[in-house]
Amino acid sequence: MPPATRDGTKENAPRDTGASPYGKAPVHATNASPAPLARHLQTTTGAAPAAPSPKREARTDPAAAALSRTSWRSQNAAEMLQPWERDVVQSPEVQRKATLAQIYFLNHYFDSLRYLADRRERLAQFEAGMREQGYVSPEQQVEQSLAGLRLGDAPRAAPASRVSDDAYRRARQEHFAREREILLHRRAKLRLAQFHIVTQVGQGGYGEVFLARKRDTGELCALKRLRKRVLIKMDEVRHVLTERDILTATRTPWLVRLLYAFQDESHVYLAMEYVPGGDFRTLLNNSGVLREEHARFYISEMFVAVNELHKLGYIHRDLKPENFLIDAQGHIKLTDFGLASGALNPGRIESLKRRLDQVKESDMVYRTPAERGSLYQAMRAHNVRYADSVVGSPDYMAPEVLRGREYGTSVDYWSLGCILYEFLCGFPPFSGAHPDETWANLKNWTKALQRPVYDKPEDLQFNLTNTAWDMIVRLINTPERRYRSLMDVQAHPFFRGVDLARMREVPAPFIPQLESDQDTGYFDNFDDPADMAKYKEVQEKQRHVEAMEAKRGVSDGGRGMWVGFTFGKNWAKGQPAAPAPRSASTKLSTMF
Repeated sequence: MPPATRDGTKENAPRDTGASPYGKAPVHATNASPAPLARHLQTTTGAAPAAPSPKREARTDPAAAALSRTSWRSQNAAEMLQPWERDVVQSPEVQRKATLAQIYFLNHYFDSLRYLADRRERLAQFEAGMREQGYVSPEQQVEQSLAGLRLGDAPRAAPASRVSDDAYRRARQEHFAREREILLHRRAKLRLAQFHIVTQVGQGGYGEVFLARKRDTGELCALKRLRKRVLIKMDEVRHVLTERDILTATRTPWLVRLLYAFQDESHVYLAMEYVPGGDFRTLLNNSGVLREEHARFYISEMFVAVNELHKLGYIHRDLKPENFLIDAQGHIKLTDFGLASGALNPGRIESLKRRLDQVKESDMVYRTPAERGSLYQAMRAHNVRYADSVVGSPDYMAPEVLRGREYGTSVDYWSLGCILYEFLCGFPPFSGAHPDETWANLKNWTKALQRPVYDKPEDLQFNLTNTAWDMIVRLINTPERRYRSLMDVQAHPFFRGVDLARMREVPAPFIPQLESDQDTGYFDNFDDPADMAKYKEVQEKQRHVEAMEAKRGVSDGGRGMWVGFTFGKNWAKGQPAAPAPRSASTKLSTMF
C-alpha cells in the first residue's frame, strides 16, 4: 500500500524528475567531456595529457541489443512494417483508437495534476483557517523552531497555541476524511443511478432522450440512452462513436457540449448539456416565413456553428433545422453528429444511390413555388415527424453525398443554402407532394430550383431580394462553383454589416420564455397522447429493429466495439465535499 501523503490521501503524486523509474539509484546527467580541461593543462604546463586507460571490451547484453533493435525499429516504423501491417495501422478503427488513447492519457494526467493542485489548495486553506482560530500545526512549530536555529538564535519555546487541544486534531481528521471521500468518489464508475430522471424530452429509432440531473453535482443534462444491440444490428456503432468523439473534442459554445459518456451491459449513455429552447424546426413551424433580418441572424449563427465543426476536421453531411437547438439566450447550438464524415454507413449510401438512379426524367413534376409550398405545408401537417422517417428525406442533402461521390466541406454549405431558402420562402427548394417527388426534384435540381415570385399585394412582402437570391444560388450550386469557406460567406453583400465573430453579443430575435432551468415547454410532452402520435413511425421502426436477428458473433453487446467510450470524471466538479473555491489564477491554469 503506498504511503499516505501529507494531507492523508494515497493518490500517487508525480515522481521526482531525478528518481529512477525502478526505485534504484537516482539517474543523473553524464559529466562533461574532460578533453577541454586536458588541452588547457597542456597549454599552461607543457605536459602531455595522460593516455586514457584501456577499457575492457563490454560484453553484449542480449536484452540491451533487443532494446536497441526495438528503438531503431520504432524510428523506422513505416519502412519496417509489412504491407498487411500497414493496412491495419491505416484502418480508421485503429487510427481512432490510437487517437483516443492519446487523448485519454493527456486528459488523465491533466486531470491528476489539477486534482493534486486543488487538494493542496484545500489543505492550505484549512491550515490558514486554523491559524486564524489560534491553532498551529506541529509541522509549523518545528519549522519555526528550525528557522530560529538557522538564524543563530537560542532555541525558543513554541509560541502559545492550542496545538495539543483535541479540537485541532479532530478538525484535521475531519478534513482528511473529506479528502478521502472525494478520492473514493473520483474512482467510482458512472452509473445511471447517479442521475435523477426528470422527464422524457426526445425519442429516436435507437433510444430515448431524458432531462436528468446528476445527484451529486446538481448538473442538469440531456441524457441520451441508446440500446447496444439495436445499434449493432443496424450498423450504427460508428455513428455513435463519431458523435461521442465530436462532443468530447468541442470547446466552443456553438456546438452542444458533452458532460459525461458511460455504459452498462445493455446501453450506452451520452449526458450532454441541456439546451432548453427546443430545436429550430419547432420555431419554423410556429413562425412560417422569417423576415430577412431574422433569417440573416439565424443563418449567420448556423454558418459559424458549422465552421466550428469543420475546424475540428469533420463534415456534418446531414444538416437540417432539426439539428440546430436554441439556448436560453436565443442563440444557436449545433447537435446530432451521427452522420458526420467518416461514419456514413456504406449500405445507406448504396440505398440512396439506387433511389436516385431509379428516378427518371419523366418522374419530375413541374410545380410553381406557391404550389410546392402549399403541398409541403400539408405534408408537414399530416406527418410532423417527416424528417425522421425510416428512409430519410433528402431535402437538405447535397447530390454528391447521396451519390457516394467525393466531396468536401462545401456539402454542408449546400444544406445551409436549402435552409436559408426555407427561412425566406417557407418550404425547402426541392420539396414535393411525397418523398419520391422530392427525390426527382433533387436529381433534376438545376430545373427544380426556382425563385418564388408573388404578384398579390398581400404577398409582395414574401418576394426575395436580389441579394438574398444571389446568396442562395451561391450555396445551392455545383461543387466547383459553390461557396466553400466562411470567408466567402462573410464577403457576400447579404452579410454586409454582420460581424460573424461577435454573433453571440447580438440580441437574438427570439428568447425562450422559461419558468425554470427544468422547463421543457419547447419539447414534446411524452405523457400527451397527441404528442406521442407523432412518433408512431419511430415506434414502428423500433419494433422492426428489435425483431431482427442479432449479428453473428455478437452475443455480449459488442464489448470490444465500445472501447474508449467512457468520458468525464465522476466527482463533484461544481462543489466538492470539502468546498474550496479556486483562485482566479493558479500555477496550473497558467501552465495549461
